[in-house]
Amino acid sequence: MRTSSFLLMAILLLCGCSQQDQSSEEQAGIAAKEYYDRLLAGDIDGFLKGKADMDSVPADYRSQMYAACEQYKKELDETHGGVATITVSNARTDSTQQMMQAFLLLNFKDSTKEEIIVPMVQRGDVWMLR
Repeated sequence: MRTSSFLLMAILLLCGCSQQDQSSEEQAGIAAKEYYDRLLAGDIDGFLKGKADMDSVPADYRSQMYAACEQYKKELDETHGGVATITVSNARTDSTQQMMQAFLLLNFKDSTKEEIIVPMVQRGDVWMLR
């Protein structure tokens, strides 16, 4: 019983060191990775909910964006055997455009890699896709 209590306390302490200890760059990179993980999992709605100002997009444009995301996911699934994992390689502030650039490394199943740049903007405390 003592061991499980100790493990629970250790987990809670580790979880408590979340966003407060992370830089804006780290937060934006993590958010970008989470959105792309959703896309790869087939959760296109979840991916698009991560897009800034998505709630003001007209329905016809939203359906076009959904179709484009489906096509992009299909291409990722077919390229080099699909994506095995995504890692955050870097993020930096782009002061000229008031946004953050998150660099994600797509690790494909055939061991090839591709780095993509994901523009991110902050809305309140949340980092969103630009």
